[in-house]
Amino acid sequence: MPKILIIDDDTYVCKQLHDLFAARDYETRVSHTANHGLKVLRTEGADMVFCDNRLPDADGEELYRRLRRFHPVIPVVFMTAYADVRTAVNLIRAGAADYVVKPLVSDEVLRLVEKAMGKLEAGGREVFFKQYVEGKSDPMINALNHVRVVAPTDLSVLIMGETGSGKEVVARAIHYQSKRRDNPFVALDCGALPGELANSELFGHVKGAFTGAIHDKRGCFEEAAGGTLFLDEVGNLSHENQVKLLRTLQEKTITRLGDNKPIKVDVRIIAATNEDLSSNLRNKAFREDLYHRLNGFTIHIPPLRKRKEDVFDLVWHFIGRASKEFGKEVSDLEPEVKKAFLSYNWPGNIRELENVVTRCVLLTRGSRIDESTLPEEIRFFQPGSEIHNPNQHQSNKVQSLKQVAMKAEREAILAALLTTGNNRSEAARLLRVDRKTLYNKMKEYSIRFNT
Repeated sequence: MPKILIIDDDTYVCKQLHDLFAARDYETRVSHTANHGLKVLRTEGADMVFCDNRLPDADGEELYRRLRRFHPVIPVVFMTAYADVRTAVNLIRAGAADYVVKPLVSDEVLRLVEKAMGKLEAGGREVFFKQYVEGKSDPMINALNHVRVVAPTDLSVLIMGETGSGKEVVARAIHYQSKRRDNPFVALDCGALPGELANSELFGHVKGAFTGAIHDKRGCFEEAAGGTLFLDEVGNLSHENQVKLLRTLQEKTITRLGDNKPIKVDVRIIAATNEDLSSNLRNKAFREDLYHRLNGFTIHIPPLRKRKEDVFDLVWHFIGRASKEFGKEVSDLEPEVKKAFLSYNWPGNIRELENVVTRCVLLTRGSRIDESTLPEEIRFFQPGSEIHNPNQHQSNKVQSLKQVAMKAEREAILAALLTTGNNRSEAARLLRVDRKTLYNKMKEYSIRFNT
């Protein structure tokens, strides 16, 4: 019997939904706060969540962020007042299933439930991972063979691959094929957090630990208890947090920021990086002992340009998903679009491909995607050139503002790398960007700067 979790501090709404679902043989659980709802979800599970956008202890954005850490694929529908619709739309963009406006209309609620349950019955998370990750190219088959070998073990795994190549999806595939599959999968992007915030996100904090710490907070290690913690862009952790992470892996305990009480943790670590950590070992930017702790087993994810045999399998998958989302019947590509997809080098990898296909489906009026829906950088791409001018076919002298800016950025990055002796951290500081932005720009401009 499908189970639906209702989180709302309005007892009338809770009873309304409970009666509606019970009449159709859905099992329900009711919570009146975010913390209690998350506890129920962790301990009892659910197939779907209906949640108010404003709760006594959290708003919708905070709740959804916490929920996704340990239950990344469950459908979540937010209930909101008319004045908060914009916030609800932002949550949809972040991955929530849908939203409904109060007062609730029973037929609309049931339509959303049937839609979500239909997706689950169609195959759920396993089908998603199979379609998104697998391919027929030799590099990807080799990587997936490694996934199947290491998943049943408890070894730590280091996934290496370019930005957008699917490292987190592979990490989830490992988790869902492991003995920890029924426990949380928690993902943390280390590249997006400054050092002090990463400390709190990883290990938690107690009330009063720093300005703004108005209540105790569980960190990712506690949220992932019994499951898997995925540390994306682990090379961006500060030296202090590297030391704390190493100690945690050795002793299997954490200490919250502002506290000295050790807390036992049982978590499998999967780390990922888009850079060569071995070069960071040489310049002391990453601890060698931590590297060996994380690198129990290495999986290399090939960039999309090296698995061109898989491009159209992914394209059909993304077309199907976008067509369903936009209510369209797109089913094919014009020959020039197929040629463009194969010749383009996809510096943003699968993530870029997904975004491009989604855009194309949105702009397509009939059943076939044509060249006019493609972004300029793909339509006018010239294989073998590093920076491409969309107006090249019109003039060899006139440059677009975009091309001028791209050239200037590339030259500034090369100058910074030369000045710092290829020290990426120092180069990022000189350029006044974070390291992740620098790495992404280097990938975009095909900069391979070796000492």
